[in-house]
Amino acid sequence: MQRAIPFALVALGLVLSVAGCKRSRPNAPPPPRAAAVVNGAPIAVTRVQAELDRMRRGSEESQAKVAPQDVPRLARALLDALVDRTIILQRAKAAGFAVTEAEVQRATDALADDTRQGGAAWGEQLAKAGLNPEQLSDDTRERLLAEKYVAEQTRAERASPAETRAYYDTHIAQFEDPEAVHCLQIAVRTPEEAKSVLDQLRGGAAFDKVARQAGTSPDARTGGDLGWFSKGTMPKVFDDTCFSLGTNKLSGVVASPYGYHVFKVVGRRAPRTRKFEDVKTEAGRRTTAEKRVQAERQLLQQLRSAAQVKIDESALALVR
Repeated sequence: MQRAIPFALVALGLVLSVAGCKRSRPNAPPPPRAAAVVNGAPIAVTRVQAELDRMRRGSEESQAKVAPQDVPRLARALLDALVDRTIILQRAKAAGFAVTEAEVQRATDALADDTRQGGAAWGEQLAKAGLNPEQLSDDTRERLLAEKYVAEQTRAERASPAETRAYYDTHIAQFEDPEAVHCLQIAVRTPEEAKSVLDQLRGGAAFDKVARQAGTSPDARTGGDLGWFSKGTMPKVFDDTCFSLGTNKLSGVVASPYGYHVFKVVGRRAPRTRKFEDVKTEAGRRTTAEKRVQAERQLLQQLRSAAQVKIDESALALVR
């Protein structure tokens, strides 16, 4: 007859088995060192490194590499920005501010649309930034929450009439309009087509009618109207031709990387300074925006001075 195993021995075996399993598990990796602790919340040195790596990828595209001697200064600046954001996010959450998933989705969709309209692939741009969709959503959520809080704290800042006038007087260059021309064009694909267009115009044909019939550029639908523009806002060949033409004069056939053109200048405006009465609303918006930027700086200084921030310089020195 098989003897029953005492319950106490079974229990002891289970305890020893569990203990043995616990001892055999590998130890969990320690958390990354904190470059800073903000009101008890750590900012990992790995996050500072990630921000610097992202900056490096951006600088490589612009061919402006991050020099090794600049790393300590940049790391400290990035950490300061992360500390400021952490403080603002803590205050925003404590005050009951929140961001919905719909708001995050709209913001990321808008960013993706802007990227695609610029001719870049959205996935490639994310990869270059060192982000995946989840990380982008997290970053966007934090940014929107911080913006909500700061906007509410600075909302009361508005420019007075006296401040608006003072801004206009001290920023008069912002309200100066350079020389501008109002120009029409007919763009075609070959020099032969351009010569035919020019012959028709010299023979008395209406410019807008010929533009609609023969033009290949998008403005052909509106009679070739390029609108008003100043130097530097159009391709150089447009500037060189249109700013040298007299009013209501036709150009010859002009070659460009976009095809062959015939231009006509229908208006010319000399450089001018817009009067205060004409730009009062615009000057008021700019003054208010400047006041809110100053208020945001003051808010950050106040929040930073009230926060408990500890920087670990030795951890920050690990950023490479």
